[in-house]
Amino acid sequence: MSDELLSAPDPAAPRDAGPDPEAPSAGPAPGVPHCCRLSEQLEEVLELAAGNAVPAGLLLDHLAVRGHALLAFFLALPFLQPIPLPGVSTPFGLAVALIGSLMALGRPPWLPRRWRARSLPAKLVVGIVRTGQRFLARVERFIRPRGQWYHRHRWARGIAGGVIAVSGLELALPLPILFTNTLPALVIATTAVGMLEEDALLVAVGGAGFLLGLVVFGAIVGLPLLGLTAVL
Repeated sequence: MSDELLSAPDPAAPRDAGPDPEAPSAGPAPGVPHCCRLSEQLEEVLELAAGNAVPAGLLLDHLAVRGHALLAFFLALPFLQPIPLPGVSTPFGLAVALIGSLMALGRPPWLPRRWRARSLPAKLVVGIVRTGQRFLARVERFIRPRGQWYHRHRWARGIAGGVIAVSGLELALPLPILFTNTLPALVIATTAVGMLEEDALLVAVGGAGFLLGLVVFGAIVGLPLLGLTAVL
């Protein structure tokens, strides 16, 4: 009898309420190998867009399994072409900047509830996935784990998150100039894929593009200001 009393659950003890659907997605645990290649994971996104609009929250939950980098990569894909998309690049760029900031701060992937409630047309999602597949078809055979010492460094994710965040802000600028979307999108894509596949060489390529982007966007913003100052 005493054994039964000792083993009986306490009715006053708090019960596990289960996972909170509104809580940020934690992403993968550090050091845990991922399930598949990026091209295969993009193929899974097509199933979400099987003729229906895809809620942004559902897309976030699906992609966040691989963490911030996959989300940033997906959002940068529409801009891997020379024609700027000012009306689209601003919200996408701000979302990338938010995700990169959370990555740099070590916080889980998250989007505001209002953004999560919005739906993306199936045609748009399919187009983004096809762009990603074409990009990966060109580079995936060259990608392999390199520079493990870098990925084990405690600042690696913070640096990559900062690069992605600043590049997202560059992407968000509504500039009707050729390649002003392409450069930051390439930086985001290469940095994100390098982190996902633990390829330090690809991360370094993204870093070089990031420095070039700072020079280019600094000139675009700074030269008109210098000219205005000279006139005044």
